[in-house]
Amino acid sequence: MTLPLAFESASRLWRERIVRAPDYTVIRNDRLFMASVSGAPILESEYHEVLRLKYSLLQRYEGIPLEEVFPGRVLETAEGAVYCITRRHGLRLPGRAPGEVRQQLESDLTLVYGIGKRKESELRRRGYRTIPDLLQHRRFRDSARECLRVLREGSPADVRAMVSRWHPVSHPHCLSTAGLYRCEQFLFLDLETLGIYQRPVILAGLAFMDGDTLVTCQYLVRSMEEELPALLATREHLSGETVLVTYNGRTFDVPYLMERYAMYGEACEIHNPHYDLLHPSRRRWRDEFPDCRLMTLEERLFSIHRDQDVPSMMVPEFYEAFLTSQNPGPLVPVVEHNCQDLISLARLFCLFREGW
Repeated sequence: MTLPLAFESASRLWRERIVRAPDYTVIRNDRLFMASVSGAPILESEYHEVLRLKYSLLQRYEGIPLEEVFPGRVLETAEGAVYCITRRHGLRLPGRAPGEVRQQLESDLTLVYGIGKRKESELRRRGYRTIPDLLQHRRFRDSARECLRVLREGSPADVRAMVSRWHPVSHPHCLSTAGLYRCEQFLFLDLETLGIYQRPVILAGLAFMDGDTLVTCQYLVRSMEEELPALLATREHLSGETVLVTYNGRTFDVPYLMERYAMYGEACEIHNPHYDLLHPSRRRWRDEFPDCRLMTLEERLFSIHRDQDVPSMMVPEFYEAFLTSQNPGPLVPVVEHNCQDLISLARLFCLFREGW
């Protein structure tokens, strides 16, 4: 079997699986109590509304080329072509100078080996307010000196490693270490897939800063043979200096990427510094908002309300409709959802940086 035929066969099997066994359960008559006992539930009213959206998109975009709906360019990789949709959005990434971040961390006595929260309180009562103050302390002066060496002379990765050794990833001081990196180093990442693990990536969404502009770069998989080129194009962004920013990316996006690279026999160990905003968001807003989904945060914090959105569990059906008809309409809410996720992720990151 030739490679194109293999991809065609795999594509057909995925499409049959999507139709035969969807990854959600429709809750008939909107019985909310049933949602708590069903995996990936969707209310019947919402389900029919989403289906109406799909059919209306198929009608609206019939006969319109994909390139006209999503202006972009074809990118050639070593394993073939992939379609790249690039857009620019006005957004400035605020933050303090790295020296100010390091100075702020010097007020955290718990970064010194042997000092916990109780000991810190005791030391503060005795007049030790900063780590430099501990240079006069007989017991902690050597540990304080080593800590200061890292804070003042260490690389951003060294400082981040030391802070994360003593604090959970949700702690503000862990997030504040992102201020040690340059704005152009940050890469915002969000994937759209055909399901949970061991299924193809259909859209790799990336965003990065270019001056006061946020550039979104989406690699759209127009057919199954384009998944590997999309993965290779994404890998080009993961240089040694890149700093990842995601929302639940530690649990989903990064492991998913590595699994897909491994499936194709491509080496890609992703060891980039990584700031997952899900954890600090839960720490900050879990008592204020009903949940900490990214869409909830963008509604409450930025007054963004999405129209024509598609539940993630129904994305495979919309993609299958595109593969079957080659009508780009069903892809519109998927691509726009991913783009908005990237923008909201960047805005949330800005909000945390402003709070430092």
